Amino acid sequence: MWGIFLIIRKQNVNRTKGQAMGFHFRLLLLFLSPVSVTVAVYRDSDVPRLGPPIVDAHQREIIAFRPDFASLPCAVRGRSSTTAYEWRKDGHGLILTPAKYRLVDGELQIFSLKRPEDEGKYQCVAYNEDDAEISLPTYLRIAYMEPFERTVRLPIVVTEGDTFRIRCDAPDHYPLGAYSWYKGFPLQRVEPDERIFISNKNGDLFFRYATLQDSGNYSCEVAPHMYYPTAHSPATSVILRSGNVTSRPPHVVLSPEVVHAVEGQTVTMQCFDDAYPVSETVWKRRARREASDELPLPENAVLQSNDHLLILPDVRRDSDGYYSCEVENTLGRMSILGRLTVNVPAKVTSPGTETPLRLGENITFKVTFEGTPPMTVTWYRNANEVVTSGKYVIKGDTLTVTDLRFTDRGRYQCMVQNEYGADQVFFSLVAVEPAIVTPLQDPQTAILGENATVSVSWEASPPLTISWRHGDTTVASVNMDDTQTVTIINPRINLTKEGWLFINDVTPDDEGEYTVTVSNQFGQAQASNHLTVIALPTEKLGTNNIPLVIGVNVAIAVVIIVGVAVAVWIIRKRRRDRVRSPARPDAVILRPGRDEAFRVRLYIDDKVPVNEDFGTEDTQALTADL
Repeated sequence: MWGIFLIIRKQNVNRTKGQAMGFHFRLLLLFLSPVSVTVAVYRDSDVPRLGPPIVDAHQREIIAFRPDFASLPCAVRGRSSTTAYEWRKDGHGLILTPAKYRLVDGELQIFSLKRPEDEGKYQCVAYNEDDAEISLPTYLRIAYMEPFERTVRLPIVVTEGDTFRIRCDAPDHYPLGAYSWYKGFPLQRVEPDERIFISNKNGDLFFRYATLQDSGNYSCEVAPHMYYPTAHSPATSVILRSGNVTSRPPHVVLSPEVVHAVEGQTVTMQCFDDAYPVSETVWKRRARREASDELPLPENAVLQSNDHLLILPDVRRDSDGYYSCEVENTLGRMSILGRLTVNVPAKVTSPGTETPLRLGENITFKVTFEGTPPMTVTWYRNANEVVTSGKYVIKGDTLTVTDLRFTDRGRYQCMVQNEYGADQVFFSLVAVEPAIVTPLQDPQTAILGENATVSVSWEASPPLTISWRHGDTTVASVNMDDTQTVTIINPRINLTKEGWLFINDVTPDDEGEYTVTVSNQFGQAQASNHLTVIALPTEKLGTNNIPLVIGVNVAIAVVIIVGVAVAVWIIRKRRRDRVRSPARPDAVILRPGRDEAFRVRLYIDDKVPVNEDFGTEDTQALTADL
């Protein structure tokens, strides 16, 4: 059931038991204050919309390392029992055959993977009765490892002191694997040092100069992933002939190359030479090939493998440029240049907007973005691609919706993509039929000579007009748009910023029926309530300073319903005891000669909360007076 309840806040209260009765009497007087009482009443058509589901950002790429199973998530905010899902592959609806696919809370599970048939671009569509949204693309790749060719490899004959290389000749595989080398039997892992280097690009094993201990059989191991089976090459025999190590200046045998990276990736550059004595390696950076001015290496740059590897984690746009490897020993010096190009994923740089729908007009949405060209812009509505037609005009980064109708309301999704990533932004056309929170049907009471506020809550878009009538006469109106144009008929009547009706210095003529009309292009709603004007009775103090009712013309009964308990109080109030604001219907009572105050506000709710400020002692004393 509906309940009217009170919250009473006491400030610096210090009363004796003998003062309790006077306190209770003043508390009762509060209910003559002109307090607005409202109740929310919604029609079936006014029930708030759920709003569209919001699909969270997805991984750009998912690699399936199991040949029998892959899982593509679809995380949705605003999900409800009515949210449904579908998936699209390479822009086409995916038929979810039970033997191949399973849908679990939006997550797409794929069984018995086949490459390349199951690889491609996947997008999740989440929808409910209000709207639909399509996710950014996720690319599914299936890890694989072709077998090494099992043909016997020819031996490598090397003279002691020479530079030589053993090729891994790894088969085609994805993702790029980690390379290791093993020697002899039982297998002994080959550890890189200043003389030995393993290329992280193709797995080749380099020796700066050969020693007799290097003879033996070598095998290359490729591991695409820590949980993926490894593959081993056939053995390559190295045969050493005796000789002398001769001194030589450095000559780069493995140089940095042109690297194309995506912003956020980790980039590795490598440099290895054949110098003897062993050279020192220094990495430098410059903006242009011909420039002589050096730039500092990125702050997060790391050198590994005796400085043969330059690692650049989380590369940014400003990491772009030329990187040189300089090697030098006592016999000479050599420098070789590599190039890093950082490609930027598509990124939207303008925020989305929420615009009121205005019938018959045109609206243009514009998106701004950045990224490495070429870029594509795709517009969606309800997860369906929007194309130029009589209704829509698409020109690059803009979408124009013409001759707006109520059915054009909702969200428009703009997706920007390039080869390296995707981003999106949403634009909303808002159209809400007027709905109001109507005053309680019981009459409201105002005190003669006091101020009164009649409040109403409303919801509508685009901006609306609020009009107040007293009987059949319009007394005030306001356009709730940017102009906030207010029309006032009676100088004692005004409107608050919320559109509430405020009556100053209430007179008997103010009594009657008040009707508020809320309207916009899509309709209107009304609510009415009756305002009763009463005169304030006089009072004088009797014995024990207890106020007495003298010459009472009217007695007002206020019924307070708290849960299922009902109490009827006869209440009254003098004007000078109360201070209030028209926009905030509170009442404050200051007791003469006492440092105490009580603030009362009426609320309407079907759940009556615990009154944290109104104590048990007050409750008992109050009910005792009744």
